[in-house]
Amino acid sequence: MKKNKITIIGGGPAGLACAYYAKNKGIEFIVYEASNSFGGNCQTIKFNDFYFDTGAHRLHDKDSDTTKIFKNLLKERLRKIHVPSQIYRDGKFIDFPLSPYGLFNFLGPINFIKESLAIIFNSFKSKNKIKNFEDFAINKFGKKIAHLFLLEYSNKLWGLHTSNLSTVISGNRLKGLSIYTLILETIFGKKRKTKHLDGSFYYPDNGIGVLFDELIYHCGVSNFNSKSKVTRINHSDNRINSIVINNQDNYNINHLVSSMPLGIFIESMSPPPPNEILSISKSIKFRNVILVCFFLDKKKINNNGSMYFPDKKYLFTRIYEPKNRSIYMSPNNKTSLIVEIPCFKNDDIWVLDKNDLIKKIKEDLINLKFFNKDHIIDSSIYKISNAYPILELNFEKKIKKIFDYLSRFKNLDVTGRNGLFAYTHIHDHMKNGREIIDYYFKK
Repeated sequence: MKKNKITIIGGGPAGLACAYYAKNKGIEFIVYEASNSFGGNCQTIKFNDFYFDTGAHRLHDKDSDTTKIFKNLLKERLRKIHVPSQIYRDGKFIDFPLSPYGLFNFLGPINFIKESLAIIFNSFKSKNKIKNFEDFAINKFGKKIAHLFLLEYSNKLWGLHTSNLSTVISGNRLKGLSIYTLILETIFGKKRKTKHLDGSFYYPDNGIGVLFDELIYHCGVSNFNSKSKVTRINHSDNRINSIVINNQDNYNINHLVSSMPLGIFIESMSPPPPNEILSISKSIKFRNVILVCFFLDKKKINNNGSMYFPDKKYLFTRIYEPKNRSIYMSPNNKTSLIVEIPCFKNDDIWVLDKNDLIKKIKEDLINLKFFNKDHIIDSSIYKISNAYPILELNFEKKIKKIFDYLSRFKNLDVTGRNGLFAYTHIHDHMKNGREIIDYYFKK
């Protein structure tokens, strides 16, 4: 059974998920990607004999259909691995997500008892006064723990004071610390360490990008067009009529699925949306990320999946060692470290000279004793635009107005982290793609 073609804007995980399910339903589709590569922010980059991902990505087993698909596509090249993460604070590592057992070792007995009492006391306080992420973190953990591990880090990551951030940013990261786990781990210690800390997820032998390479191969490469930026979206009578690619080629639309950044989509519409919608679209923000990469003549740094750095004295928020996800990411007896620095495009660091930035980060990593200068084989920088939607306080109300407006277009679906303006993951993208195509197929 063939249905009319679906046009997909964006060749990242969300767009590729729609393409995969369309292919399986026998629905014709075509994908337009603005950059020269596919996978969006989930790509694997080759640098000489090293490989690294554009982020510390994981495939969590949270949607059975998604897990089954990638197991079938990759077979033995997809492995379930165990690499827990840690926070580095005040010269010490502590497990992340936070656990009572980890806090006991970090704080010491006296401070642990004080902060435990604060957690217990706060659990009985009214939640009605929680207005933002800062309130949420302090209410859940008390001021000391919240400041040490959450507030300073979140300020660095999102670029806003935590009183201006929505509680949504907490996601599931803070689920391990409660009265229940406090009692359980205080009595039984490490033997009953909370299950959420196991650090298990699926990962391909040759990097996260392989997941999406396989989706493209399965769908047929002829359906995917790179260097094809959507520069105008024409509409009338509550329908998307056509899109213009690279300011020159106009293509008629039967049904459109967009995963391009929400604000850019709105500003590309012709005729323009109402002024209120345009104003809202211009006010929503995304955070960019700079990756500073060091390729090392050293067998290993440590066993962490990711390392988080709340302290403001460091520009970076997270470091990961690709080899800990797969031995195939580095040559034998060598490794690499990938350093994430979040910023805005108008920040000085975004345009800072590459060598100056590498020098600054190199000094920090040497001081942290991760390696010495003689270990460095090479270094590089990779920039990611629109990496994270910034979930400001009350962002839901603003986004709702945009989607209320877009809902009038009956041949339009929006998906993806940037399209939905939501902090979503690989399994979310696949699930959204499945739901979009299933609904379309049934119409």
